Amino acid sequence: MNKFGIYILFFLLITGEVSLAQQTTSSPYSRFGMGDLNSQFSSVFNSLGGGGYAINDSKIINPFSPASYSSYQSNSFLFSTGINNETIDIQSLTDNQTVNNLSLSHILFGFPLTKKIGSSFGIIPFSSIGYSMQNRDDFFGADMLYDGDGGISKVYFGSSLELHQNLSVGANASYLFGGLNRRKRLVFDDETIFNSRSNSLINIKGIYYEFGAVFSKKIDDNNSQISISINTSNNTNVDAKRTNLVETFEYSGTNEIVKDTFVNSVEKGSMILPKYTNLGLAYSLDKWLFVFDYSTQNWSDYELFEESDSLINSQRISGGLQYTPDISSVNQFYKRCHYRVGLALNTTPLQINNTQLEDKSISFGIGIPIKKNKSTYDISLILGQRGTTSNNLLKENYVKIGLSMSFEGIWFVKQKYN
Repeated sequence: MNKFGIYILFFLLITGEVSLAQQTTSSPYSRFGMGDLNSQFSSVFNSLGGGGYAINDSKIINPFSPASYSSYQSNSFLFSTGINNETIDIQSLTDNQTVNNLSLSHILFGFPLTKKIGSSFGIIPFSSIGYSMQNRDDFFGADMLYDGDGGISKVYFGSSLELHQNLSVGANASYLFGGLNRRKRLVFDDETIFNSRSNSLINIKGIYYEFGAVFSKKIDDNNSQISISINTSNNTNVDAKRTNLVETFEYSGTNEIVKDTFVNSVEKGSMILPKYTNLGLAYSLDKWLFVFDYSTQNWSDYELFEESDSLINSQRISGGLQYTPDISSVNQFYKRCHYRVGLALNTTPLQINNTQLEDKSISFGIGIPIKKNKSTYDISLILGQRGTTSNNLLKENYVKIGLSMSFEGIWFVKQKYN
């Protein structure tokens, strides 16, 4: 096995263990809908405001723009993976709590099939649930406990075709799978009264499709280039299965002893994954890259077992800037690095107490290319805020740190001997 293969195997083992051992979110807002949606993954895109839909680079895998796959160079083989760490300070008017989560961000592969056809496949977290809340009922002398965990992952395979020197189209076929687990407990102070608990586990699995096009053109003799992309999907029905369990119990020390079961049922249904559309613009000039992105999703069409969860349509606007002093510099390492900054404003699908939650963030990053083994290490830092303490809601101040590793290899090349 060559060094490239060893790097891949080693990092898969490390990040695979991290992803399985850690909870990916601890936000109370993840109890709604499908949980927290993972719109960010690679540090390259995270540091540019989380967009970059029009980035059409032969050395970057961009699964949110399937038309970009045809840009891969002949015989190249790309691999990218990474980890994200999120620290959230959750605030109410009277209290606050700080939580931390470490998780795998992505595992992606990209390669050309012919001179005009490229492909990519990989796995990306799609949504996640992770919350624990408690409320006190003094009248009945009882604590109401709510907690949840789980998430949905996305495995995709996509291809792109270059229709013209400046125009490519592409599509992804994505398979969603995973489980969303929500639990409730009612615990009385009076030990002579049986406590009660309910558990709702929803398993999701199904295929949906995404389509995209990207137009790229050099516009003058200074190697400046403009790229415009559009990507969309249709409303999709995804299979769902819900297992409900309602029981009474009592404590024996710290153990919960079941006394009676009232509900133990399995229900099959579906989830409507709503249509999204995103538009991207990328403009590069000499040492500079500018990106601007807009996306919207019709969450008012969302249903899970014919329940909408009161979600509304969401919109996201982001922009980013990248500066590379001299990518061909030999002696001055810092000149080959990519320096990035970005901004994002997201009106989320969550509307609680007649307030649509906003998510605002600023991001920074650096890309460190290693010429010796054709690898790049990307680091991102996102500082953001979601929600508000008004209207009896919660405000989340968060810090997200990401590390991504990308490798470029060569395949289908025969060895030559003298």
